[in-house]
Amino acid sequence: MGIQPVFSMDDFASTQTLFRNVSIGISILLILTYAISRVAFPKMFTVVYDFSKLITFKIKDEFGSSIRLFSTESLYFTAILSASIGFVVFNIFLSRQELMDQVPWMVPSNFGMGIVLWLLVTITIQLIFLIRYLFLGFVGWLFNLPLSISRHYQEVQGLNNCFVLTLVVVSTATLYSSYQFPGSIIQTLAIVTLIYLFYRLLNVYVKLNQLGAYSKLYIFSYLCTTEITPAIIGLKLLV
Repeated sequence: MGIQPVFSMDDFASTQTLFRNVSIGISILLILTYAISRVAFPKMFTVVYDFSKLITFKIKDEFGSSIRLFSTESLYFTAILSASIGFVVFNIFLSRQELMDQVPWMVPSNFGMGIVLWLLVTITIQLIFLIRYLFLGFVGWLFNLPLSISRHYQEVQGLNNCFVLTLVVVSTATLYSSYQFPGSIIQTLAIVTLIYLFYRLLNVYVKLNQLGAYSKLYIFSYLCTTEITPAIIGLKLLV
């Protein structure tokens, strides 16, 4: 039978206007955050948003690769990544009435509530990253791969930072033009994201293999447990 519409077309139009204002406010906050980060952490900023990571399969011993994962800099840039993902999700969600009908509690009643919802999404994503790292540590302990855990997490986050920044740019350009996300664009973003996830798996596999400490089968089994299985579970939950 499908989901009955919660919002009428008039309600959706007025709510979408509010959403657009909220998204513009979020985009301004993100732009300011990126600008401040560029000034406050110039070296780390250059490393975090190094797009050559997306096209290279070589491990770089660069500034930042030895920084502790729970250091101030690491947590700070992870928080920016979480906020950026929240912004992209917010834009896609807020532009589609069917998504609003499926999760009506995500619809804010005013501008301030919209910012609060975005912050809650950001905190949730941040916690997911923390849980993911703990999960990597546990699986690494099971597979006896303690030396690869930090490197695995850093390489994945490095790829994520560049990919998500690209999505932020696309979302912001759409936001400041017509604020329309046709179904074809959302489908394209979904396909591109799936391709990226498979590419990320291959990229990290090659880089971990360069460490030379473990066999190819061992690394593949480890990545199947830490990358493929969570991805399948996540897709099942979404579908």
